[in-house]
Amino acid sequence: MLRGEKGVRHAAILEGRTVEPVRNVLEQIVGQLASPEWLKNVLKLKWRQIVGDQLAKRTQVRHVKDGVVTVVASNPAVANELQYRKDELRRRIRETAQFEPLDIRIRIGVVQPEETVKVQQIERELSRLVLSSREKSLIEQTVAPIKDPELREKVARVFEQFLRLNQWKRRHGFKECPRCKALYRGHRAYCPVCRIELRRLAHHN
Repeated sequence: MLRGEKGVRHAAILEGRTVEPVRNVLEQIVGQLASPEWLKNVLKLKWRQIVGDQLAKRTQVRHVKDGVVTVVASNPAVANELQYRKDELRRRIRETAQFEPLDIRIRIGVVQPEETVKVQQIERELSRLVLSSREKSLIEQTVAPIKDPELREKVARVFEQFLRLNQWKRRHGFKECPRCKALYRGHRAYCPVCRIELRRLAHHN
């Protein structure tokens, strides 16, 4: 189970690259999946499954930082309902996104309907993507050493989701960070996580 963690460095498994030894692949995948950006993306895509159609229209995931998920609710009544169902939300996030939040913070704010429509469109596009035989083989090899069948199936699903999202990002113009190989959008030379790490290194030096 993944837990949010500050400063976790991410890495990507990329189509066409030399595959590293299988024993290292899972460590790299976990690093990527533990990054705040990845967790936010997954929660946004899975939010309707987590809270249901009605609440999904009135709430949105806004941030994931240091293991804390911040959710925006459209009004006080919805915020109170989320607060009341916090334990259930934590369980649903754990089951659906394979992520154990340290806390869920609920704020009242503007829920942007266009963002909800965009997320639903991404969901549809991801569902139509087909993994290559090489990617399927990589998943099988990576999860094979896991003896618990339930855990093995969960890790395989998360890994497949990871590869699908990377495939989608490449098709939509995301570029590869030269430092950590993660895919990101923007004109900067490095991804957001690496930029933070580089600033910290420069500050310490």
